[in-house]
Amino acid sequence: MAGGEALKTVEFQTVADAGAEARPHLSVVPSIQIDRSRDDLLTDFGKKTLEDRYLLAGESYQDMFARVATAFSDDAEHAQRVYDYMSRLWFMPATPVLSNGGADRGLPISCFLNAVSDSLDGIQNVWN
Repeated sequence: MAGGEALKTVEFQTVADAGAEARPHLSVVPSIQIDRSRDDLLTDFGKKTLEDRYLLAGESYQDMFARVATAFSDDAEHAQRVYDYMSRLWFMPATPVLSNGGADRGLPISCFLNAVSDSLDGIQNVWN
């Protein structure tokens, strides 16, 4: 290394490795107005998909939208706007956010992968 610098080793623990007591908990805004009539906007296939993959036990479609909206909002007004966008099907978050947002399971993280050629040029070109 230039100038005699040494590499520094840093140890860390990921949230996934930590026990439940060490995981950060999402704050949930409780004052959201749920409109159950918006269930009618969902197709039968959409409802079945939500039931099979996203809903928590005893949770309705609108409850799920509210759970996710409140988990990632700064305040009650923001939560209401996010809920309204989701429940009107104007916006839908990625699978891990929809499944795990506001729930005490998994992480609300999506992966984004690029194909990179096995060369320095390939690595540099992925960013150009």
